[in-house]
Amino acid sequence: MPFKSIAVFVDPSPAGEARTSYAVRMAFRHGAHLIGIFAVPSIWDGSPAESFVRGQQAVRLVIDRHQASEAAAMDAANRSFSAGCAREDISFEFRFLRQGDVNDSVTLNSLHTDLVIVGGPRPGGLPSDWSAEALLIATGVPFLLLPEPWTGSAAEHVVVAWNASREARRAIADALPFLVGALSVTILVVDPQKNPRHGEEPGADVAHYLTRHGAKVVVEQVQSHGDPIANVILAYAERHNTDLIVVGAYSHARTTEMIFGGVTRSLLRDAAVPLLIAH
Repeated sequence: MPFKSIAVFVDPSPAGEARTSYAVRMAFRHGAHLIGIFAVPSIWDGSPAESFVRGQQAVRLVIDRHQASEAAAMDAANRSFSAGCAREDISFEFRFLRQGDVNDSVTLNSLHTDLVIVGGPRPGGLPSDWSAEALLIATGVPFLLLPEPWTGSAAEHVVVAWNASREARRAIADALPFLVGALSVTILVVDPQKNPRHGEEPGADVAHYLTRHGAKVVVEQVQSHGDPIANVILAYAERHNTDLIVVGAYSHARTTEMIFGGVTRSLLRDAAVPLLIAH
């Protein structure tokens, strides 16, 4: 199933503009509708001076000032997003989330999309008390973490971190439009001899599956030599000019790893290329 609805969390910063540009190129390439979501920053910062304001008129002036600041922030974000979208012939819309209804609205505005794009490191356009991980857990919608700044291409050379798990298989299904459209897809298997689920030829079956969908696939089996798995994946991606890593979250039992297992957590922290994570 192709991407037909993509959401991107935006802000009028240089990083936010680059994020919008990436999302626009993706929407154009896939013929998708693009939804820009802006989390209005909290203007009510509890400044000491305002806490001493007394009188109905003075309080009204403070409220009006905050509302004007919020409106200006929303207008700037809307103009930045719309200008980015206008450069390509795509269908798009702009939405905003106010602080009072952020928790429910973040989930609601993400549930009905094929993919959510956020920036990294946090907040990357998300409300300050949200993370990409929390969004994935709340919605099940795959997210694409775009490191900031990122000005590279949109998923031409893709690495799939494959460990024959349910989560990795889900990630492949969610990333299929990327994989089919990429110039090259590498199924990366780390320490295949340590995982009996791979079968006789690790990576071969999933490569055949993707090839039947039209993807251009090769399989690479590598050894970690005791290095952290995330480091092995990132080093391989850097050596081969990768512009997207696809990985499944929670590939190990939560009794042995904290929420968002060690490999996934390290990738989220250290990835210098876009990272698509599914669960």
